[in-house]
Amino acid sequence: MNKLKGLFRRIHVNPIVKKDLRVISRSMKIAWGIFAYVAVLSVIFFLTVYFIFDMSSGYGYTNNYEEFVALFPILAAVQFGIIGLIMPILTATAVSGEKEKQTFDLLLTTVMSAGAIVRGKVTSAVIRMMVFIIASIPLMAISFTIGGLSWGYLFIVMIAFLIFAIYTGSVGIFASTLTKKSITAIILTYVFYFGISQISFIPTIIVLISSISGGGVNMIMGVMLLNPAIAVLEMFVLIFGEDLFSGNGWGLVSGWAWVIISGIVTLMISFLLQRLAAWRIDPLHGYIIRNKKKKSVTGVVK
Repeated sequence: MNKLKGLFRRIHVNPIVKKDLRVISRSMKIAWGIFAYVAVLSVIFFLTVYFIFDMSSGYGYTNNYEEFVALFPILAAVQFGIIGLIMPILTATAVSGEKEKQTFDLLLTTVMSAGAIVRGKVTSAVIRMMVFIIASIPLMAISFTIGGLSWGYLFIVMIAFLIFAIYTGSVGIFASTLTKKSITAIILTYVFYFGISQISFIPTIIVLISSISGGGVNMIMGVMLLNPAIAVLEMFVLIFGEDLFSGNGWGLVSGWAWVIISGIVTLMISFLLQRLAAWRIDPLHGYIIRNKKKKSVTGVVK
């Protein structure tokens, strides 16, 4: 037991993550947050069950438990939406909030590097988000128990939740380094979401309604890899035995291979945004120098 405790002591944990988790664990906010999160999902769950039974009775048969498989994509889609809404609030205020409280310069004076600060902020937000996601597993598991889906799909969706949380958190932390106001950073994060979705949404429509083939499809599909929402949609379609991009002429890179590649691209974009955020706040790249120049210019004007 002593050796095990010593091993855990030697494991390096980001100080920001350690501090945030200690503060959260001592507060009732996380408990009330989980309660509200599960309560919202429960309402959606019971409404979906009601509509399933209502539709079944309308077609002249009841107790068709195979229809419970619809619970899985509905609850998962709601949670993807909640991640997209909550993560910007958690990470877009990470740096800008420190600037508003005038504690950011003190944070830069610690022994932590700029990259460690960014990773700590993102990791802390992702862990908090995954606590809510894990709390919803019992509700989602009903569709697997009764609906007949493979339990492996639940594991796949949990990985998708994690990747999407890292992605949204990285977008938020990057937006947070671009401004000094938290509300501006949150709005800027949603603007980034909208821009990325529009860039990839138009090619998606082109692929679905046109007969483009060859190099044109390859270029369009490459742009679509930038949008994790399309990968999530393709994932759900594949779970139910279809393929959103069947017959697109993209050869072996389709189906689950396309989803995996899209996940890798999403993680690469996330790490790139984190590196850019770290570069933005690194004193060696001009954060303190820019502030000093602004103050000196203000002093000269006065």
